[in-house]
Amino acid sequence: MKLVIQTQYCENYGSADKPFWKFKGGETYIVQNLNPAQAERILSHGIPTLKALIEYKNDMSEEYITDYRIVEDDAVVCDEWESPVILSWENNTWVARTVMMGDEAMLRKPVISKITKWTMNMNGEKADLAVSYEVEGGQVFDYKEIVSYLENYDKA
Repeated sequence: MKLVIQTQYCENYGSADKPFWKFKGGETYIVQNLNPAQAERILSHGIPTLKALIEYKNDMSEEYITDYRIVEDDAVVCDEWESPVILSWENNTWVARTVMMGDEAMLRKPVISKITKWTMNMNGEKADLAVSYEVEGGQVFDYKEIVSYLENYDKA
Protein backbone atom coordinates (compact mmCIF):
# COMPACT_ATOMS: atom_id res chain seq x y z
CA MET A 1 0.00 0.00 0.00
CA LYS A 2 1.03 3.61 -0.41
CA LEU A 3 -0.08 6.99 0.85
CA VAL A 4 -0.87 9.56 -1.83
CA ILE A 5 -1.08 13.24 -0.88
CA GLN A 6 -2.36 15.88 -3.34
CA THR A 7 -1.66 19.58 -2.83
CA GLN A 8 -2.67 22.91 -4.30
CA TYR A 9 -0.04 25.59 -4.91
CA CYS A 10 -1.07 29.26 -5.18
CA GLU A 11 0.83 32.46 -5.93
CA ASN A 12 -0.13 35.99 -5.01
CA TYR A 13 0.05 38.22 -8.08
CA GLY A 14 -0.95 41.22 -6.00
CA SER A 15 0.61 42.48 -2.80
CA ALA A 16 0.38 41.62 0.86
CA ASP A 17 -2.15 44.46 1.26
CA LYS A 18 -4.15 43.67 -1.89
CA PRO A 19 -3.68 39.99 -2.65
CA PHE A 20 -4.66 38.44 -6.00
CA TRP A 21 -4.24 34.68 -5.64
CA LYS A 22 -3.81 32.40 -8.66
CA PHE A 23 -3.98 28.62 -8.52
CA LYS A 24 -0.82 27.23 -10.11
CA GLY A 25 -1.14 23.46 -9.87
CA GLY A 26 0.24 21.39 -7.06
CA GLU A 27 2.23 18.31 -6.18
CA THR A 28 1.61 14.63 -5.71
CA TYR A 29 3.50 13.24 -2.69
CA ILE A 30 3.84 9.48 -2.23
CA VAL A 31 4.91 7.39 0.76
CA GLN A 32 5.55 3.87 -0.54
CA ASN A 33 5.56 0.42 1.06
CA LEU A 34 3.16 1.01 3.92
CA ASN A 35 2.35 -1.99 6.06
CA PRO A 36 -1.26 -2.57 7.23
CA ALA A 37 -0.58 -1.10 10.70
CA GLN A 38 0.85 2.11 9.21
CA ALA A 39 -2.10 2.42 6.83
CA GLU A 40 -4.56 1.93 9.70
CA ARG A 41 -2.76 4.56 11.80
CA ILE A 42 -3.03 7.06 8.93
CA LEU A 43 -6.72 6.29 8.46
CA SER A 44 -7.34 6.70 12.20
CA HIS A 45 -5.14 9.69 13.01
CA GLY A 46 -4.45 11.47 9.71
CA ILE A 47 -1.09 12.84 8.65
CA PRO A 48 -0.36 15.72 11.05
CA THR A 49 3.45 15.51 10.76
CA LEU A 50 3.46 15.39 6.96
CA LYS A 51 0.88 18.18 6.89
CA ALA A 52 3.18 20.36 9.03
CA LEU A 53 6.12 19.59 6.74
CA ILE A 54 4.30 20.15 3.43
CA GLU A 55 1.91 23.02 4.09
CA TYR A 56 2.98 26.66 4.30
CA LYS A 57 1.60 30.12 3.65
CA ASN A 58 3.27 33.48 3.32
CA ASP A 59 2.30 36.79 1.70
CA MET A 60 3.30 35.64 -1.79
CA SER A 61 2.65 31.88 -2.02
CA GLU A 62 1.11 28.91 -0.29
CA GLU A 63 0.79 25.16 -0.60
CA TYR A 64 -1.86 23.14 1.18
CA ILE A 65 -3.11 19.56 1.15
CA THR A 66 -6.36 19.02 -0.75
CA ASP A 67 -6.62 15.25 -0.34
CA TYR A 68 -4.82 12.18 0.91
CA ARG A 69 -5.64 8.52 0.54
CA ILE A 70 -4.24 5.01 0.90
CA VAL A 71 -4.09 3.06 -2.38
CA GLU A 72 -2.62 -0.21 -3.61
CA ASP A 73 1.05 -0.19 -4.61
CA ASP A 74 0.22 -0.57 -8.31
CA ALA A 75 -2.39 2.24 -8.41
CA VAL A 76 -1.70 4.98 -10.95
CA VAL A 77 -1.80 8.25 -9.02
CA CYS A 78 -0.61 10.86 -11.52
CA ASP A 79 -0.12 11.34 -15.24
CA GLU A 80 2.99 9.77 -16.78
CA TRP A 81 4.47 13.21 -17.53
CA GLU A 82 4.31 14.26 -13.87
CA SER A 83 7.14 13.72 -11.38
CA PRO A 84 5.67 12.84 -7.99
CA VAL A 85 7.57 13.66 -4.82
CA ILE A 86 8.58 10.39 -3.17
CA LEU A 87 8.78 10.66 0.63
CA SER A 88 10.73 8.31 2.86
CA TRP A 89 11.64 8.13 6.54
CA GLU A 90 15.46 8.03 6.74
CA ASN A 91 17.70 8.53 9.77
CA ASN A 92 14.82 9.90 11.87
CA THR A 93 13.72 12.52 9.33
CA TRP A 94 11.49 12.82 6.28
CA VAL A 95 13.38 12.94 2.99
CA ALA A 96 11.84 13.92 -0.36
CA ARG A 97 12.98 12.95 -3.87
CA THR A 98 11.87 13.77 -7.37
CA VAL A 99 13.13 12.10 -10.51
CA MET A 100 12.62 13.98 -13.76
CA MET A 101 13.13 11.93 -16.90
CA GLY A 102 14.34 12.92 -20.37
CA ASP A 103 12.31 15.61 -22.13
CA GLU A 104 10.43 16.58 -18.97
CA ALA A 105 13.68 17.79 -17.40
CA MET A 106 14.96 19.22 -20.72
CA LEU A 107 18.03 17.02 -20.44
CA ARG A 108 20.53 16.49 -23.20
CA LYS A 109 21.84 13.15 -24.28
CA PRO A 110 23.34 11.06 -22.62
CA VAL A 111 21.65 12.32 -19.41
CA ILE A 112 18.47 10.35 -18.78
CA SER A 113 17.27 11.72 -15.43
CA LYS A 114 17.69 14.51 -12.89
CA ILE A 115 17.30 13.48 -9.25
CA THR A 116 16.55 16.12 -6.62
CA LYS A 117 16.68 15.16 -2.94
CA TRP A 118 16.08 17.23 0.20
CA THR A 119 15.30 16.95 3.88
CA MET A 120 11.82 18.20 4.75
CA ASN A 121 11.56 20.85 7.45
CA MET A 122 8.47 22.47 8.92
CA ASN A 123 6.31 24.80 6.82
CA GLY A 124 7.58 23.56 3.46
CA GLU A 125 11.21 24.45 4.15
CA LYS A 126 13.87 22.37 2.40
CA ALA A 127 17.31 21.54 3.80
CA ASP A 128 20.30 19.64 2.44
CA LEU A 129 19.11 20.06 -1.15
CA ALA A 130 21.16 17.94 -3.58
CA VAL A 131 20.81 17.40 -7.32
CA SER A 132 22.34 14.53 -9.25
CA TYR A 133 22.17 13.32 -12.84
CA GLU A 134 21.93 9.79 -14.20
CA VAL A 135 23.41 8.98 -17.61
CA GLU A 136 22.83 6.09 -19.99
CA GLY A 137 24.43 3.06 -18.38
CA GLY A 138 23.31 3.97 -14.85
CA GLN A 139 26.17 6.16 -13.60
CA VAL A 140 25.07 9.01 -11.30
CA PHE A 141 26.95 12.31 -11.02
CA ASP A 142 26.65 15.53 -9.03
CA TYR A 143 26.70 18.85 -10.90
CA LYS A 144 30.50 19.27 -11.11
CA GLU A 145 30.93 15.69 -12.22
CA ILE A 146 28.23 15.88 -14.91
CA VAL A 147 29.78 19.02 -16.40
CA SER A 148 33.13 17.24 -16.72
CA TYR A 149 31.45 14.08 -18.04
CA LEU A 150 29.57 16.03 -20.73
CA GLU A 151 32.71 17.89 -21.80
CA ASN A 152 34.44 14.55 -22.35
CA TYR A 153 31.32 13.10 -24.00
CA ASP A 154 31.26 15.98 -26.50
CA LYS A 155 34.93 15.39 -27.38
CA ALA A 156 34.35 11.69 -28.10
